[in-house]
Amino acid sequence: MEPMQPSNNSPPRWKVPFIDLRATWARERHDLLGIMDEVAADARFILRQEVEELESRAAAFLGVKYAVAVGNGTDAITLGLKVAGVGPGDEVITVAHTFVATIASIVHCGATPVLVDIGTDFLMDPQRLQEAITPRTKAVIPVHLNGRCCDMEHILAIAARHGIQVIEDAAQAFGATLDGKHAGSFGLTAAFSFHPMKVLSCCGDGGLVTTNDEGLAEHVKRLRHHGQRNKTEIVHFGVNSRLDNLQAAILLYRLDRLKETLARRRHIAQRYHAGLSAARGITLPPHPGNPGDRYQDIVSTFVIRVPDRDAMQQHLTQQGIETFVHWSPPLHQRKSLHLSASLPVTEAVSDQALSLPVFPEMTDEQVDWVIRSILNRDHA
Repeated sequence: MEPMQPSNNSPPRWKVPFIDLRATWARERHDLLGIMDEVAADARFILRQEVEELESRAAAFLGVKYAVAVGNGTDAITLGLKVAGVGPGDEVITVAHTFVATIASIVHCGATPVLVDIGTDFLMDPQRLQEAITPRTKAVIPVHLNGRCCDMEHILAIAARHGIQVIEDAAQAFGATLDGKHAGSFGLTAAFSFHPMKVLSCCGDGGLVTTNDEGLAEHVKRLRHHGQRNKTEIVHFGVNSRLDNLQAAILLYRLDRLKETLARRRHIAQRYHAGLSAARGITLPPHPGNPGDRYQDIVSTFVIRVPDRDAMQQHLTQQGIETFVHWSPPLHQRKSLHLSASLPVTEAVSDQALSLPVFPEMTDEQVDWVIRSILNRDHA
C-alpha cells in the first residue's frame, strides 16, 4: 500500500522530506554491503538459509507458528486468499480506503470484492461488516492501516458467527499489537509487505504470509515456487513469487533493529500529538499508545484530517515540507475499476486526509518545523 500521490510543484530539495531512504542507506551502507557480499560470494540467491531464517524469526516475533516469504505484499494477500479456498462465486468484504492491491488480490482470485465503510480511525467499521455479509461471503480482509490494528475483537466475533474466514492485510502493521497480540496473528492467514516505504523494509519488493495452519503454510510454499513440493515433484500449477536471499538478509539485519525503529517513530508521533493538540480545524490520528494501552501502533504513517486539505498541502510545500495524500479519489469512485459502493466516511476521509512526514532519521527539529508551519498557518 504505497503512497502514490506526492505534493504538486515539489521543490528539488526538501527541508523535511516525507521519507529519506537515502539517509537510511547512508546509515546502513557499510553493514549492508558486507552482508550482501557474503550472500553473493556464496551464491545464496534463491530459497536458501537467509529466507528460512527470516521465516523462522518473523514467525517468532509475530507470535505465529508459520511464516512464508514471498515476492511482494500483493502476492501475500492473493496467495493467502487462494489457500483459504477463495475463488469464483465468492464474495470477500474489505474497505476502499486502502492501496489498490487489497482489492486487486480479491479480483485475481476470481472473487467479488464487497466494500464497506471505515470509522474515524481509518479502519474497517465492524458494524458495516455485519451488514454486508451474504450467503456468498467467503472471507473478510480487515486492513491494519497506518500501523494500527483493526478492531479484531469484534471482527473475529462477527466472522465466527457467520463462518467466514479472516485474511489480514497487515502490510502497514509489522510490529503493531492489540491486547498484546500482533497484527498478522489473528486471522487464518495474514499478509505483510516489505516495500521500501514500509516500517520493516528491504531494498526492493518483498512480502510475507503468516498462519498457524501447517497445511496452509506448505500450500503457500508450493504456490510461490511453481507448485513444486521439491526439486523433482510438481503438485499443481503455481506462480513465481520467491523472496530472494539478498532481500531476506537485509530484512534480518533490519529486524534486529526494529525495536529502535519503532521507538523513534512513536516518539515522532507523540511529539506531533503534543505540538498539534490545540491546532484549530485539524483532527489528529489515534495516539500510538502508552505502555499498558490496548493499542500499540507502529506509526507507519501519521495522517491528519484537514477540511481544506489541498490548501494545507500547498502551504506545507511552500515551507519545504513534503506530504502525501492517501488516496484520492477513493477506489470505489475510480470508474476504471468498476466498483460500486456508498461509503460516506471513506469519501470524507479521502477529501481531508494528509500524511505528514515520519521516518526514523527525522530529527526533532524537523518535527518541530512541521508543527510550527501548521500552527503558523492556523494563526495567520
